[in-house]
Amino acid sequence: MKNYLKKNKKVALALILESFFVGFVILSYVLASSPLKSKGKEFSIYIPTNNTFASVEKSILDSLSRDAESPSIIYYKWKLTSLFKSVEVFPPGKYTISGNLSARAILNKLISGNQDPVSIRIDDIKTIYKLAQRFEKKFEQDSSKFMNYVNENLDLLAPNTTDLPNEIRQQRVLERLIGDTYEMYWSNSPAIFFSRMNKIYTDFWNSEKNILASQIGLSEHDVYVLASIVRGETSNKDEAPEVAGLYLNRIKQGMLLQSDPSVLFAINTKEKRQRVLNEDLKFDSPYNTYIYKGLPPATIHIVEKRYLDAVLNPVKHEYIFMCAQPKKTGKHNFAKTYSEHLMNARLYRSYLDSIDIQR
Repeated sequence: MKNYLKKNKKVALALILESFFVGFVILSYVLASSPLKSKGKEFSIYIPTNNTFASVEKSILDSLSRDAESPSIIYYKWKLTSLFKSVEVFPPGKYTISGNLSARAILNKLISGNQDPVSIRIDDIKTIYKLAQRFEKKFEQDSSKFMNYVNENLDLLAPNTTDLPNEIRQQRVLERLIGDTYEMYWSNSPAIFFSRMNKIYTDFWNSEKNILASQIGLSEHDVYVLASIVRGETSNKDEAPEVAGLYLNRIKQGMLLQSDPSVLFAINTKEKRQRVLNEDLKFDSPYNTYIYKGLPPATIHIVEKRYLDAVLNPVKHEYIFMCAQPKKTGKHNFAKTYSEHLMNARLYRSYLDSIDIQR
């Protein structure tokens, strides 16, 4: 009788264990094929270059813990970890994970190397250091590696500038960039970034553009720097060719350009100003066009195509003065004579005083 009971207990235990195993297999299958429920629509996993299993595992589990919610979250952590142990090195990059991917689908996406792009906007950048900071926010490598690459390749990135101070050479690097928003990959190096930018730049400067530049007596460098001034003066694309024509008139007449945006760049102010004071105009800098004749030694902003085209296709007129219109129209009043300009300037100053703007 005892043997019978003992035997039945073993059979019962075996049945229980078998049932548990079958249930676990079924549950595993269901969970493996079920979607991961995320707090948002999607989340991103960043896999570094020269990664290890441990670094990738940490990145994935950190993202899951931060961005995903599911009754089976513990299972996903276990399943992903067990699956990923079979992979020695993962392709680096940013991978966007949608909320309906299973554990195996996540693994397949990561080992495919089919990373998702990142967007980088550069049309609002004024200095090479700001560009380095923007690069660090968008890509794997940090700003110090970006600047190291720039400094080690100045002959390539800013050709024909060996006789200039290093700070100006660095700023001239921006003159081979066309302002826009671009899609690239998180793992892209500074070398890849500049290679892409250089192709866009050289595509822009075709033979037709070079003919237009020669017709107005400017080099590629001159066109870019003048376009950066025009960009600083007006955000109105229809007015840009007219502003370009004004500055070309001043250049032809040997006048000081007297551009407020160049002064604001020279004093390196971080605040947005609607008023430039007389004390600002005295700041000694090669970028201050109220003191030094001609164009500044380098661009004061990364420039979009429309401003380059505005300089290459200027409106022909006789204006040599301009002043912002009152009431924030975004446009300017143009003048041929200094007396006309003084009238426009008084109107604008009176408007600023009426709304108590001192800067």
